[in-house]
Amino acid sequence: MRILLALAAAGALAACSSAPAPSSATASPSPAPAVPTFADVSRGDSTSVVKLISFDAKARSAVAEPTIFLLGPDFCEAFHLPSSDPRCERDWNTEDSNTRVTLPVAGDAELLTIHGGDPECFGDDTLIVGTCELTPAKFAALAEDSGEMLAQLTVVDGTATRIAEVYTP
Repeated sequence: MRILLALAAAGALAACSSAPAPSSATASPSPAPAVPTFADVSRGDSTSVVKLISFDAKARSAVAEPTIFLLGPDFCEAFHLPSSDPRCERDWNTEDSNTRVTLPVAGDAELLTIHGGDPECFGDDTLIVGTCELTPAKFAALAEDSGEMLAQLTVVDGTATRIAEVYTP
């Protein structure tokens, strides 16, 4: 039995010592292509699209869910989806973070609407956001009536300074 154990141990040592040394030329797998990430609206500075869950004019606070909002073809490219995916044909797509963040709203924050699709209240960018100002009370009513409204949120130092309704035909 001792001889058998000694032979097994010697065989194991021989196998370990004869293993080839790792080569620096060994190909390492390529990292997976990056996909978009959700903005951290709770601190720092950012501008991103969110689902506005609620807006409280008196408490000057908002509850938002960060989202990824992209045009159809851009969404498919960003998430490495085949062009045959039905989402590639849509005007726009969102990916929800399933995270809700409560943040303070600056006293002088811009609160902007598209006034129900009025072209006079549209910005000129690819992402059409509202440009017509509302009072905090009227913006709170709009947010409540809209349910989970898509909005472009600008945060400076963790405080909302601009909330603009996003036009989604």
